[in-house]
Amino acid sequence: MQLLDWGIVGALLLILTATLIISRRQVKSTADFLAANRCAGRYLLAVTDGIAGIGAISIIATFEQYYIAGFSPVWWGFLSGPIALLMSICGWVYYRFRETRCFTMAQFFEVRYSRRFRVFSGMLGWLSGVLNYGIFPSVSVKFFMFFCRLPDSFQIAGIPFVFSTYVCLLLFVISLGVTFAICGGQLAIMLTDFIQGTFCNLVFLVLMIFMVMQFNWETIFETLTVHAAENPGQSLFNPFDTTGIRDFNIWFFLMGIVLVVLTSGTWQGQSGYAAAAKSAHEAKMARFLGVWRQLVQWALLLFIPICAFTFFNSPQYADSAQTVAETLGTLHGQEASQARVPLFLSHILPPGLLGLFAALMLAAMLSTDDSYMHSWGSIFVQDVIMPFRKKPFTEKQHILLLRLSIVFVGIFAFFFSWLFKQTEYILLFFQITGAIFTGGAGAVLIGGLYSRSGSTLGAWVAMILGSGLALGSIALQQCWPALAPAVAEYVPDSAAQWLLARRERFPVNSQILAFAITLTGFASYFIVSYIDRKVHGTKYFNLEKMLHRGKYDLSGEHREVWSAGRIWKIFGLTDEFTRFDRLLFFASLLWTLLWTAAFVAGTLGHFVFGWQPLHWLRLWRGYVMLGFGLGIGTTIWFLIGGSADVVKLFRALRTRKRNDADDGRVVDGRNAGEEISAGGTETATGSSGD
Repeated sequence: MQLLDWGIVGALLLILTATLIISRRQVKSTADFLAANRCAGRYLLAVTDGIAGIGAISIIATFEQYYIAGFSPVWWGFLSGPIALLMSICGWVYYRFRETRCFTMAQFFEVRYSRRFRVFSGMLGWLSGVLNYGIFPSVSVKFFMFFCRLPDSFQIAGIPFVFSTYVCLLLFVISLGVTFAICGGQLAIMLTDFIQGTFCNLVFLVLMIFMVMQFNWETIFETLTVHAAENPGQSLFNPFDTTGIRDFNIWFFLMGIVLVVLTSGTWQGQSGYAAAAKSAHEAKMARFLGVWRQLVQWALLLFIPICAFTFFNSPQYADSAQTVAETLGTLHGQEASQARVPLFLSHILPPGLLGLFAALMLAAMLSTDDSYMHSWGSIFVQDVIMPFRKKPFTEKQHILLLRLSIVFVGIFAFFFSWLFKQTEYILLFFQITGAIFTGGAGAVLIGGLYSRSGSTLGAWVAMILGSGLALGSIALQQCWPALAPAVAEYVPDSAAQWLLARRERFPVNSQILAFAITLTGFASYFIVSYIDRKVHGTKYFNLEKMLHRGKYDLSGEHREVWSAGRIWKIFGLTDEFTRFDRLLFFASLLWTLLWTAAFVAGTLGHFVFGWQPLHWLRLWRGYVMLGFGLGIGTTIWFLIGGSADVVKLFRALRTRKRNDADDGRVVDGRNAGEEISAGGTETATGSSGD
């Protein structure tokens, strides 16, 4: 990192700080702080939600996965494409959740089930979230230490103490995230994230051009082919030859597809975005746009680890790779796994590009940190503290409490990152800590939005069972190195040898555990709800009222723009779709069908025609280069559309009348900020008591 590189990083920070100051002046209500007063358009949502979801830790986790599994994750993504498209078409979970007009998941749980369940799930969601977020700063800081080649410690002239670089950087990055989260809430987060997201897309393009020029496909092909021949079952290009890969094999991806469907919308790390859309339809269209926004992003995040693998394994780069390998040899376990690709990049990137990538990672880190801190801090106040309040907070009290809660999340993350020992890959850690909440919440959310029969008792059982199993699994993983030898003494010799050979890590990975926990949550929710109806005579829930449909629709969100035929409505083309929306729908459909056809062709090619390595490698070259080519156009498209949405956001905030009661409280089974229908007395309360 030279002066030019540090200057690029500093310039980005200055621009973000100026944006933060400007946006802070627009925060005039709790709804502004929590959800940008529900004024966000589709492009702004697509860009900001996207960059918040692909933080520095996610980039490093992706590097880890692709370096180990190669192109296989993309292949199974082709299989999940039609499923993801169908979810976008029908607005699976997100559409109905936005219709409830709830700020947080637990607020919805009070409307749908009960206040006590809201408090319990709020505490559980917060615990799951802060534990999941706990390693974010740690992984980000370690990246910057590896990438920028910073020393482990340093001294300041005149002070007789040695300072830990790791601890000091932890304090800096967490303080930065807290500052951005508390100053302007979700409004400031969205505006700064838009700048960060746009900047990252442009840098992705520049880096992709450099990587394509630096590494030719012939060398990549040769390296991957030799590796596959020498390591049967560990191919990085043939997804059907991956049985020898631990963790990131075929079963990991198949279970992941099921989990995406069953837990969709449950994770609240970006809960502010779920409530920020100016209508349910805009939230739905933002999901469609996400398919196009991420083209160049995923092309690069896939190509970089493949180039890194080529760098470390091709004779062409042997001398340079030896220098980096010596540094890697000083690291152990997960640190070595996370440092491999960053060290590779720091070695090959020239001045200027080093600074651009460092700034990209800083932007990605900050966009995720402030979003997560805001979400978990808000959830604690909205879903744990507020339900106990008989008298609502004033605007100043409410926002102050939200800010203090965000600061607490930052303090927790500092100590957790400092003290916790990570034993699994990042993506596996995400799964098991997330399952503390999503293991039961998947059933509770989907059952609550789509089923009239789900009861409060069923929700309690599913949530308690899911969280209990997840917490027990985490404790078992942490204790396993000490527990395995003790268990081995009481089992037959063959089983004892198997256990001792796996004493460093629990033999069942977190993906399998999360999958089993989620299925258990769904089974318990519907079985207990059925028994509850039969035994206690629990009544069916009024979904229409909760979703503000039919006679309960007072906002006019479900306006008619064109008269869609009955067949089109079946495919999700409702009356809210404009001509351009329909064009976007069909483009997304064709894109998905293209790669679904590739999946079918590849499957037939492998099992029927016996595809050779060259066929697979050509397929992957086409995928990467097509994504890169289209990504150039989509980057410009989203820059224009997102900028227009930012202008519309400021116009809406200047003219919109604030509602002080719209603060996330639930009164008589409905959101406090809603207008009450004249003469309406029916309430959408929980289906059974506590």
